[in-house]
Amino acid sequence: MKALTPVLLTLLLYIPAAAQDTLGDGNSLAEVRDKRNVLLVVYKSRVLDVNDRERAIIEDVLKADPEPKGRYRWVYGQLARKLNKYMHKYRSLSAASELSEADYVIFFNVVEFRRILNTFYPYGELYVIVKGSPEELKPPRVVWRAKKVLFAEDAIGDLIKDLKAVRGEG
Repeated sequence: MKALTPVLLTLLLYIPAAAQDTLGDGNSLAEVRDKRNVLLVVYKSRVLDVNDRERAIIEDVLKADPEPKGRYRWVYGQLARKLNKYMHKYRSLSAASELSEADYVIFFNVVEFRRILNTFYPYGELYVIVKGSPEELKPPRVVWRAKKVLFAEDAIGDLIKDLKAVRGEG
């Protein structure tokens, strides 16, 4: 009985914290569960507005050119390769070529390139942005973001894992 009490206490403290992590901070992919068309955008955002950072990033992304330039094209290729594997396996997503076709946007904000053993690794923040609906008076908003700055392939892997969970795949 003495050993059972700390285990129960730990579970009771962990479960509400875990629920808050997935629901309380707006980090939920439930809004994109049934949406198929996704646009992948990769670039380095120059947004420095700390008061309303997400709104500034959304405005920046909605105005951005979806065609990656320079070395961002290489990062885009890494992310797209993992997304394409997911698309072909589960057939629950399709790629949009421009913003007007997309239901939501996956945005990778390149923060830096780290050089490890003569190889460059892109690190950044990953966001899922729902475009919104003027008819329903819903503005565009961030519905999911990576918990921290990550290597590009790790960030997209976390997103795919969460998409599979919310859609009941795999």
